[in-house]
Amino acid sequence: MSTDPPTAARPGAAQTPTGSIRTPRQRLGSWVMPALRPWRLMLALKVAIAATAAWFLGSLLPGELGEFSYYAPLGALVSLTPTLMDSVRSSIQTLVGLGLGIGLAWALIVSPAPGWVSVALSVGLGTLLAGLPGLGQGRDYVPIAALFVIIIGGANANDFSAGYLVQMALGVLVGLLVNLLIMPPLFVRESAAGIAAARARMVDALRSMANTMRAEETPSPDDPPAWDAALSTIRHDIDAARRLVRDAAESRRANPRTRWNKHDFRGDEGALAALERIAPAVVDIGDALRAALWGIPVPVRLGPEVRSTLAEALDAAADLVDAAIDDERLPEALRTADQALVALRSAVRSAHVDAVNRAAAQTDSDEEPPADPADDPGGENLLFSLRRIYAEVESSKRTDRSE
Repeated sequence: MSTDPPTAARPGAAQTPTGSIRTPRQRLGSWVMPALRPWRLMLALKVAIAATAAWFLGSLLPGELGEFSYYAPLGALVSLTPTLMDSVRSSIQTLVGLGLGIGLAWALIVSPAPGWVSVALSVGLGTLLAGLPGLGQGRDYVPIAALFVIIIGGANANDFSAGYLVQMALGVLVGLLVNLLIMPPLFVRESAAGIAAARARMVDALRSMANTMRAEETPSPDDPPAWDAALSTIRHDIDAARRLVRDAAESRRANPRTRWNKHDFRGDEGALAALERIAPAVVDIGDALRAALWGIPVPVRLGPEVRSTLAEALDAAADLVDAAIDDERLPEALRTADQALVALRSAVRSAHVDAVNRAAAQTDSDEEPPADPADDPGGENLLFSLRRIYAEVESSKRTDRSE
């Protein structure tokens, strides 16, 4: 037998929401890896290329305009975002914000206000204008542009304003072209991975519940099985998958790569919609099992026969959730789940008949009835939630075929 201390007792180890243990190296890796994802590395490369090209082209502009070429790389930087449509949107918003800021600065320049008042008003009024709806990323540039024109432009505000705006616009244009021509990102793999992770969490939770029902000993609430912790993260997984699917939809807009990318994006949306409807049922099952195991929040009794058939139904539900909408295993999983639900329904009804007979016998023998009405045999809510999972998967299958 190993004499190593338990992982939970190791200094610096941290527990994840699913109950697993992460070492400091793993935590550092989880913090660093998002910055090293392939699409972000590609974005960094494109930003570097666009900024360099914009600076070079900006220096070629004639007259006073070429003296402000250092603003062209900034324009390229603000225009480059992970998706094409977001790049176009943020670029337009930035140029509109710059235009508002420069216009505000000129209004203050031609006013009789002294310099220090103009500085204060440029920042204050610029911040107010930044609150206008629809400016998005450009709202930050309203007070900045106004302040730059007044302070940096000074007596040369005319040339500075023109150079600032033209160089930023040039950089924005270069950034958009680079983003379009060099591997515009398509986040379909990420969305599919997010859906798979959410599905796997539910499947693992359902299988863990089934194993708990088969176990001879009841787990302690102080050391709950894996499904108890997993239930608290299901909603987080669904929300994360929804964000990834939204990002994938955004990345497909105006993206030329969609012409030869054959990924079934509509299938991803349908699978996620099904998981969103199934997740509450899985959580409800967990709540009912807490009541059966530990009396939280109220005690519920599950007899041996109900427990054994419930374990089979939970395994069948896990197979249903695990099967994708177009999975070849789905028809067989549906048949198995239907049979398991029939068996569970019979066991639950039998348990209720036995409970009624016992209560009648106690009444006839003048024995005191159970003091806690919540100690009735349970199973209806579990049966309902499992039937809900079956219905949602079957409905998703019909919807997929109709499309």
